[in-house]
Amino acid sequence: MTNNNSYDKFNVACKRRLKDLDVALECSVNLDTTESVSKILAVNVEGNCTQVEALTGEANVNGNILVSLVYLTEQGLVGNSVYSSPFSTKISDSCISPTSKIYSKIASTDAKVQSLNNNTAKVDCLIKLNTFCLNNEEISYLNGVSSDVCTMEEQTTFETLTGSTNSKWIENVEINIKEPVRQILSSSCDVYVKDVTSADAFVSISCELVSKVMYLTDEETPQIKSVYTKSDVKQEVECKEATKESKLEIDLNVFKCDVKNTITEKENEIKINLEIPLDVCVRIFETKSVNLITDLYSVESLTETTSASYENSVVCEPICFEKKIEGSLTLTEEEPRIDKLLAVNYSKAIVTNEYIDDGEYSLSGVITSNLIYFNDEDNNVNSVDVEVPFVVSTKTDYEGEVLTDLSVVVEDVDVMVKKGRDVYVDALIKVRTNVCKKEQGAVISELVFEDSVPQKDCAIEIYFAKTGERIWDIAKKLFVKPEEIYSQNPQINEVLEQDEKLAIYYQKK
Repeated sequence: MTNNNSYDKFNVACKRRLKDLDVALECSVNLDTTESVSKILAVNVEGNCTQVEALTGEANVNGNILVSLVYLTEQGLVGNSVYSSPFSTKISDSCISPTSKIYSKIASTDAKVQSLNNNTAKVDCLIKLNTFCLNNEEISYLNGVSSDVCTMEEQTTFETLTGSTNSKWIENVEINIKEPVRQILSSSCDVYVKDVTSADAFVSISCELVSKVMYLTDEETPQIKSVYTKSDVKQEVECKEATKESKLEIDLNVFKCDVKNTITEKENEIKINLEIPLDVCVRIFETKSVNLITDLYSVESLTETTSASYENSVVCEPICFEKKIEGSLTLTEEEPRIDKLLAVNYSKAIVTNEYIDDGEYSLSGVITSNLIYFNDEDNNVNSVDVEVPFVVSTKTDYEGEVLTDLSVVVEDVDVMVKKGRDVYVDALIKVRTNVCKKEQGAVISELVFEDSVPQKDCAIEIYFAKTGERIWDIAKKLFVKPEEIYSQNPQINEVLEQDEKLAIYYQKK
């Protein structure tokens, strides 16, 4: 018989998390002082991925890191130095193609000073990258058949990536300071997305900037101090593919290597000015539908079908919550006691585990902070890095297999010291996690006609149907069209409510 099959295609979004990467870097940082440096008080590394190039089966990831050091000289002066370095790495996975949307972000960082010689610090940096691959996978399906083929159809909904856009802008933050400032020792900025709204051709983003600055006062006896501020930001990003019904995924980051700080003094007003570059990637998804043939048969020929399965990543509402973290620790006897706490520096959350189970989304990890303090016994400035473990959770409706993409911001870090060695830490963490639910689907991708159906050797056939049988299944078994059974047995429904004797009349061909 003539094959009149026709086929069509649709695209489904499929998001996968690729293998996490650890990038190790060794940096040599020349300290900006002519005096001899006695110790490093604080070291921090942060950065961004700046470019990802998708190839076949692999992707090149490029970025920059910024290493910041706060040091103390033999003469008791405090200073700082920064060092910027590019990095590159490669990730391999069979799902990567030149059309893939690959995005990689720095999930956590760690830095340790290995040596300090001649005012040059050798710093070992470790960067952990989370990388995701997003594809619009093309699904080919059977959508048309010849008149002798009976089909059962079902409307299927799916999500497809319709567009993505990147946008950069700069936010200026002013921090009022009460005393003259000699030098900014460190600054760190984070951003927390509070709300995202889609409209026709643009996306509105509401977020919160968290800025922390440690500085040296300009006094006869300079003091180390730190200040913390939060500011609300709203920004509209042009996205021509966006509509009011669009679903969105958003990644908003501070370009930390490019943050600039200045000190201004005017009419007895002293301000620290931060110029904070922000980079956002918005991915736009649309829910679409298609009628798929889910079952078929021919009344003239035996048929063989081929099915193809697919996975669709469905964008869900993000999980957003905040939790208060409390913890304590005791300094060892080898560490100088804390007689006066000067500054809390470089606070961040490192998540070591996350999971969804039994209606709860749980995170565990540690909050790390650098404490700079004065010790009366040696009449000197010292520092210590502290870690506070945490386990937090929140209720969620998500079940089954989901893919999460996490961001955490640490706010309101408060440290109290008792008896010089007992350290108590309070902090607030704000969590926003993008969620995709994995849904499985299948299509009939090919139909092949084989031998002809055997000719009936009777003019009428009585079929003894059982309660619960479907007319579709009976017609398929007998190689007749369902409408023929309905027309010849008008008393029946699609699903039989009782045993029935069905009469089927055949016409000679």
